[in-house]
Amino acid sequence: MLLQFSVENFRSFKERTVLSLEGSSDKNLPNNVVEFGKEKVLKVATVFGANAAGKSNLFLALTAAIITVKRSDVRQVGEPLYTIVPYLFDNESAKEPTSFEFVFVAEGKKYVYGYSATNQKVCTEYLYVYNSSRPTTIFERDESAEEKYTFTNQALKTKLKPLTERNTENKLFLATATAWNAEETKIPMMWITNSINTYDTNYENALNITGDMFEKDSDNSLRRFTNNILKEADINICDYEFESRDVPLEGIPALVLANQPGTVPEIRGKEYKITTKHIIEDEKGNKEVFPLGMQLESLGTQKIFFMSPIIKKAFETGETVCIDEFDKSIHPMLVCYLVGLFNNPDVNIKNAQLIISTHTMSLLNLNDLRRDQIYFVEKNQKTGVSELYSLDEFSPRTREDIRKAYLLGRYGSVPDLGMGDGLWD
Repeated sequence: MLLQFSVENFRSFKERTVLSLEGSSDKNLPNNVVEFGKEKVLKVATVFGANAAGKSNLFLALTAAIITVKRSDVRQVGEPLYTIVPYLFDNESAKEPTSFEFVFVAEGKKYVYGYSATNQKVCTEYLYVYNSSRPTTIFERDESAEEKYTFTNQALKTKLKPLTERNTENKLFLATATAWNAEETKIPMMWITNSINTYDTNYENALNITGDMFEKDSDNSLRRFTNNILKEADINICDYEFESRDVPLEGIPALVLANQPGTVPEIRGKEYKITTKHIIEDEKGNKEVFPLGMQLESLGTQKIFFMSPIIKKAFETGETVCIDEFDKSIHPMLVCYLVGLFNNPDVNIKNAQLIISTHTMSLLNLNDLRRDQIYFVEKNQKTGVSELYSLDEFSPRTREDIRKAYLLGRYGSVPDLGMGDGLWD
């Protein structure tokens, strides 16, 4: 479970910005939190804000932080860290490193992992674990220090110090140590690799991830789940056919097999064909099933279809799912329904988490979401700096009309619209 994510000096987030899923003392909607020791952890966090306020940059920060870890072990010496993009409207900030930090629970323990990096190298890195109420340092790294790596005790130093020689300045030690079977780093590395993910809202890109899930649905559990989601969405699709075939990938350099000189293997990928089945009733009440290619379905139907395996997987594994523009092409009532599934303990039995950006005003009510589950992003138009803050900071009353107050600008984070007088100047 993610407890907290922070970012500093990334795109429009110049100052340290914290997205916290640690619940406040609010006692409303107890099903929306899960207990971890004395702490309450939120199952859902929603982010609202005007267009170009910086919502997408927050999700890009999550993506950059995760991908930099995932791809660390395959990064070549001297290869840039392409995902690192600092705040560029300040000459000093543009030269400074970007910082990320995760606070999370994995296999019953609380961890803190963070690093700072430019697009050329890692500058600092650290990992702490809570074996008790106080953190224990597993390792700290500072590339500017004389002693670049420090460890909490001699036993850890003896075990991990030799692995630092296998690391490079553009790689994260968390990934390098895990690749060389260091037990102390394995759990946090596996959590970042497998248990928190950001997803693209474009269904074509989502198919690259979900296609394999549909293909391996041997017990038809995903089929049943997807059909039920479509039924709840009031879409008259009763079933679907999923086909896949191997196709050659164009534009990828061919590789020569080392053990078969002179031969060129064909690099192949997957091509998917999806056909939905609609039940259509004529004037006499006769029903017939008609097939329809997925490309002919509405964008909303496509998105719901390809989102289904992601949601199902999260409920089965307890994954933290992060989706920008979650409500794109989806009806507000369905958005509320899908968010409600994550807050429902009977459905979300593994305590999966959902972090989304949205414009769905229906979610702005304290009957479905707690105050600490609602965040706003606002950008200073003079400096281009984004700020993230929680509704909980305003302490609205439970019966207050949050939607109305938001649209009136009481919480900021709404566009300051002109009257169009200057359009023809």
